[in-house]
Amino acid sequence: MTLIGSAALLWHAAERGLDVPLPENSMDVDPVTDSDALAWMCYDALIGSEFERVHGWHVNLLPSSVLQEFSEAWEIRAARRTYGKLTVVVPSPGDILVPKLRRNEPRDRAHAEWARQLGIA
Repeated sequence: MTLIGSAALLWHAAERGLDVPLPENSMDVDPVTDSDALAWMCYDALIGSEFERVHGWHVNLLPSSVLQEFSEAWEIRAARRTYGKLTVVVPSPGDILVPKLRRNEPRDRAHAEWARQLGIA
Protein backbone atom coordinates (compact mmCIF):
# COMPACT_ATOMS: atom_id res chain seq x y z
CA MET A 1 0.00 0.00 0.00
CA THR A 2 1.24 3.48 -0.81
CA LEU A 3 0.29 6.17 1.69
CA ILE A 4 0.06 9.73 0.36
CA GLY A 5 -1.32 13.09 1.46
CA SER A 6 -1.42 14.53 4.96
CA ALA A 7 -1.32 11.16 6.67
CA ALA A 8 1.97 10.45 4.88
CA LEU A 9 3.43 13.70 6.25
CA LEU A 10 2.32 12.69 9.74
CA TRP A 11 3.89 9.25 9.20
CA HIS A 12 7.24 10.89 8.41
CA ALA A 13 6.99 13.07 11.51
CA ALA A 14 6.17 10.05 13.70
CA GLU A 15 9.14 8.15 12.23
CA ARG A 16 11.31 10.98 13.59
CA GLY A 17 9.65 10.81 17.00
CA LEU A 18 7.67 14.01 16.44
CA ASP A 19 4.10 14.30 17.68
CA VAL A 20 3.04 17.66 16.26
CA PRO A 21 -0.45 17.93 14.73
CA LEU A 22 -0.84 19.29 11.24
CA PRO A 23 -2.46 22.69 10.89
CA GLU A 24 -5.94 22.30 9.46
CA ASN A 25 -5.97 18.53 9.86
CA SER A 26 -7.82 16.48 7.33
CA MET A 27 -9.88 13.59 8.61
CA ASP A 28 -8.90 11.03 6.02
CA VAL A 29 -6.10 8.70 5.04
CA ASP A 30 -5.20 8.44 1.35
CA PRO A 31 -3.91 4.97 0.41
CA VAL A 32 -3.26 3.55 -3.04
CA THR A 33 -3.24 -0.23 -3.40
CA ASP A 34 -3.27 -2.92 -6.04
CA SER A 35 -4.48 -5.48 -3.50
CA ASP A 36 -8.15 -6.35 -3.83
CA ALA A 37 -8.23 -7.63 -0.23
CA LEU A 38 -6.82 -4.37 1.12
CA ALA A 39 -9.10 -2.31 -1.11
CA TRP A 40 -12.15 -4.12 0.31
CA MET A 41 -10.94 -3.37 3.84
CA CYS A 42 -10.52 0.30 2.89
CA TYR A 43 -13.97 0.30 1.31
CA ASP A 44 -15.44 -0.53 4.71
CA ALA A 45 -13.88 2.66 6.10
CA LEU A 46 -14.94 5.17 3.40
CA ILE A 47 -16.56 8.52 4.19
CA GLY A 48 -19.94 8.05 5.84
CA SER A 49 -19.10 4.52 7.00
CA GLU A 50 -19.64 3.03 10.45
CA PHE A 51 -15.84 3.08 10.80
CA GLU A 52 -15.85 6.87 10.39
CA ARG A 53 -18.70 7.27 12.86
CA VAL A 54 -16.76 5.26 15.46
CA HIS A 55 -13.23 6.56 14.84
CA GLY A 56 -13.75 10.09 13.52
CA TRP A 57 -11.74 9.63 10.31
CA HIS A 58 -12.17 7.79 7.04
CA VAL A 59 -10.23 6.21 4.20
CA ASN A 60 -10.13 7.92 0.81
CA LEU A 61 -8.96 5.04 -1.41
CA LEU A 62 -7.29 6.48 -4.50
CA PRO A 63 -6.49 5.06 -7.95
CA SER A 64 -2.86 4.39 -8.85
CA SER A 65 -3.00 7.18 -11.46
CA VAL A 66 -2.58 9.75 -8.65
CA LEU A 67 1.00 8.54 -8.25
CA GLN A 68 1.76 10.20 -11.60
CA GLU A 69 1.51 13.56 -9.81
CA PHE A 70 4.76 12.88 -7.98
CA SER A 71 8.21 13.82 -9.22
CA GLU A 72 10.10 11.39 -11.39
CA ALA A 73 11.85 8.59 -9.46
CA TRP A 74 9.75 9.20 -6.32
CA GLU A 75 9.79 5.46 -5.61
CA ILE A 76 13.57 5.52 -5.15
CA ARG A 77 13.22 8.20 -2.44
CA ALA A 78 10.21 6.56 -0.74
CA ALA A 79 10.38 4.92 2.68
CA ARG A 80 9.16 1.36 3.09
CA ARG A 81 8.00 -0.32 6.29
CA THR A 82 6.38 -3.68 6.84
CA TYR A 83 3.72 -4.10 9.51
CA GLY A 84 2.78 -7.76 9.74
CA LYS A 85 1.73 -8.77 6.23
CA LEU A 86 1.32 -5.16 5.03
CA THR A 87 4.16 -3.26 3.37
CA VAL A 88 3.60 0.48 3.34
CA VAL A 89 5.39 2.70 0.83
CA VAL A 90 5.50 6.37 1.82
CA PRO A 91 6.85 8.93 -0.67
CA SER A 92 9.41 11.38 0.68
CA PRO A 93 8.00 14.57 2.23
CA GLY A 94 9.30 16.58 -0.73
CA ASP A 95 7.47 14.31 -3.15
CA ILE A 96 4.29 14.39 -1.06
CA LEU A 97 4.33 18.18 -1.18
CA VAL A 98 4.63 18.43 -5.00
CA PRO A 99 0.90 17.90 -5.73
CA LYS A 100 -0.09 19.83 -2.61
CA LEU A 101 1.89 22.89 -3.70
CA ARG A 102 0.62 22.51 -7.27
CA ARG A 103 -2.95 22.81 -5.89
CA ASN A 104 -1.74 25.84 -3.88
CA GLU A 105 -4.67 25.76 -1.47
CA PRO A 106 -4.20 27.46 1.91
CA ARG A 107 -4.27 24.11 3.78
CA ASP A 108 -1.64 22.66 1.44
CA ARG A 109 0.64 25.69 1.91
CA ALA A 110 0.20 25.36 5.68
CA HIS A 111 1.18 21.69 5.50
CA ALA A 112 4.31 22.59 3.52
CA GLU A 113 5.26 25.20 6.11
CA TRP A 114 4.62 22.69 8.92
CA ALA A 115 6.95 20.19 7.23
CA ARG A 116 9.60 22.88 6.74
CA GLN A 117 9.40 23.99 10.39
CA LEU A 118 9.78 20.39 11.58
CA GLY A 119 12.74 19.89 9.27
CA ILE A 120 11.19 16.99 7.39
CA ALA A 121 10.99 18.75 4.02
